[in-house]
Amino acid sequence: MKQAQFITLMSESLGVEEKTIRMIVRTLREAGLFTTGARGVNAPDITPLDAVRVVIAVVASPSPSRAVRDVRYFGALKPDRREEWTDQTGLMGVDPDKTLEETLLDCMENRFPYEAISGGYVQMSERGEAHLHLAEGWQGYHQREQWQAVKDEYSASNDEPRNKAVLDAWEAMHRISNTKVNRSAEFPLEELHQIGFEIIGWEVD
Repeated sequence: MKQAQFITLMSESLGVEEKTIRMIVRTLREAGLFTTGARGVNAPDITPLDAVRVVIAVVASPSPSRAVRDVRYFGALKPDRREEWTDQTGLMGVDPDKTLEETLLDCMENRFPYEAISGGYVQMSERGEAHLHLAEGWQGYHQREQWQAVKDEYSASNDEPRNKAVLDAWEAMHRISNTKVNRSAEFPLEELHQIGFEIIGWEVD
């Protein structure tokens, strides 16, 4: 699929204007987060990863100026497996070590059984929170490596309540938005799957 078709597909699927998708694509490409190559008839085909990144950018915030920030942030999140959270990756069939970007790519590339994603959705908020909802449950995502690094930094102290407050504040402030409205949006995984079919196509079992 070439860029012109892709822009139209993503505009219709995400419910935003084509000019917004075009600006997001340009911003991601300039940051090295979108396929680059020749123009015109020799232009490279759009990849499923390109599409996943555009979806993340729009769901997290439809502002093109935030596309690079949001794709880098949300794409790198991993399933939250801290003790105070419920780890449902095994129940859901989700790889606990894959990033959110990689997991959404699996949905797009038909690597999940359709019945598992039917009715499911990915949710992201400007507060930096992300959740994946499948038929078998839901899973929160967070900055696992960064959180562990900060935890290790404070591990010398025995003041556990202070440590937890510091960690919670650090993670919240790391992604704080300038907007007064904490926006939260979701996107159906079935729609993500359909975008993948439009881009790749696959044989029906």
